[in-house]
Amino acid sequence: MPEVVVFRYTAPLAAFGDLAVGERRGSRTRPTHSAITGLIASAFGIGRDDQGHEEIAQGFLLAIRTDKPGEALRDFHTAHTPPQRRGARYATRKEELRDKRNLGTIISRRDYYTEACFTVLLWLKDGYARPAASIAGALNRPAFIPYAGRRSCPFGAPPAARVLQVETVSEAFDAYDAMTRCDEKQVLRSKKPVQVALDKELWEGGRRGEISSIMRSGVVRDRLVNRARWQFEPRVEIVAELLEKKGGQQP
Repeated sequence: MPEVVVFRYTAPLAAFGDLAVGERRGSRTRPTHSAITGLIASAFGIGRDDQGHEEIAQGFLLAIRTDKPGEALRDFHTAHTPPQRRGARYATRKEELRDKRNLGTIISRRDYYTEACFTVLLWLKDGYARPAASIAGALNRPAFIPYAGRRSCPFGAPPAARVLQVETVSEAFDAYDAMTRCDEKQVLRSKKPVQVALDKELWEGGRRGEISSIMRSGVVRDRLVNRARWQFEPRVEIVAELLEKKGGQQP
């Protein structure tokens, strides 16, 4: 029976990176594949410039249940801009700001979500080098402080990662709910219906379980290929509803 890692992703303030064009920094409505990759890497003590991100990104399929979508929040951020000089090339942001000539400022828009909560499932691929127990252990005792997208967005509760042996995604969510406290579920769970976003491979591979009623599907380019070059590859994401239990009660 496959082993999966399930954990809680909740924060008072969160930002789920989207396309960053010009002065706009948007946010998706749920954590991205690359955000989960970064979270796992930081838990293992892998820095932004260290090797290992790509290996983590290619090792798991993703399913995310939206327990509480949160409220959209927009903020504005003042930042320095490098001087506009023909032929100027800067290797790092620090090098840009070191050039004091004609240093300007811009106001960028930043989007966030407040009081959002998700349950994240990592379906490890066959032959993946990192055991499920090591991933769960790192998430529960991270080397670096976990952030929900940006450094200004610390987690609001421990991830409480668990390793489960299950056959389907819905079975994993049910088992994880049974292991958490009832009062936490009442506080963190929002109104029905409950949405689940999962990789197409899990849907077509018969791993979805009691998840049906496809709401939409689409291609998202958020699976990391090369961290140094900021390259990402597309994946197909299915967004569906989690079936209600008998009696109309969700777990």
